[in-house]
Amino acid sequence: MNPSLLGAAAATLLVALWLVTRRQPRPFLRSADTSAVAALNRAQRELVAPGPAAAVPPPIAAADSPPAEQPLPRRADQRGRAQLLARLAAAAHGSQPERLEAMRTARRWGHPATLPLLRRGLRDVHPAVVQEAAQALEAFRGRTRPAPQAELTAARPRPRTVSRTR
Repeated sequence: MNPSLLGAAAATLLVALWLVTRRQPRPFLRSADTSAVAALNRAQRELVAPGPAAAVPPPIAAADSPPAEQPLPRRADQRGRAQLLARLAAAAHGSQPERLEAMRTARRWGHPATLPLLRRGLRDVHPAVVQEAAQALEAFRGRTRPAPQAELTAARPRPRTVSRTR
């Protein structure tokens, strides 16, 4: 066999092998998180066509009476805390006024369990919601979690080398 044909066959085989085994290009998006896009779409839809909640007028209250606010649960009330967190999470996925009211309630409550909700509020498309979430997070700035009592009272274990040197 001719050596030049043998070289051409080897080169063709290498090119074919390279074409078959080469890696696919990386996807353009690293994450499939579309929550920000969904929030933007919700906000745009509200601007174009208000939902059925806007068609119903709010109840008329007396001008001198303050708005009725639901009482916030105490820190030790596990059930009330869970219910309030569920209501806040549901409102955080609603319309812009509902999200704003959820941030205000979380700010008024001041419980550390609302931190994930407030952090999500920082990425909202409406500036009022973002501002309310930022103001609520200001109360937590500089706070550290207290160490559990078990860690404070536990005796420090001695290193092995101390027992071997005595």
